[in-house]
Amino acid sequence: MHEFSLAQSVHETILAVAHENNAARIEKIVLKFGMFALVQEDQFRFCFDLIKKDSKMTATSKLEIIRTPGELQCEKCQFQGKISEYPQEHNELAPIFQCPACKSYSTTIISGTETIIDSIVI
Repeated sequence: MHEFSLAQSVHETILAVAHENNAARIEKIVLKFGMFALVQEDQFRFCFDLIKKDSKMTATSKLEIIRTPGELQCEKCQFQGKISEYPQEHNELAPIFQCPACKSYSTTIISGTETIIDSIVI
């Protein structure tokens, strides 16, 4: 479960930022997860809640998660744009993304794999 290690990393990072700014407490954390980041939001929240409760600085922190859309480029028709839905088709290793313009499967992910700490309210 990589959500636990991700939650630990986020927690360590926000604590470091809070200490650098002489904060007594972190009120809110805003994260952005790209739609292709392969992070299960419920599992991440569960793990983060377990980790944050052991720190006075984060015990009462609110967590906001924003899902950002993914963006594809089609190698066949050169379409480039955002897609709003995760594909329903998968091969044994990864999802298969179909170009919304020409229906080709020759696509490359341009964005949407990010996991970003967007803001920390102290």
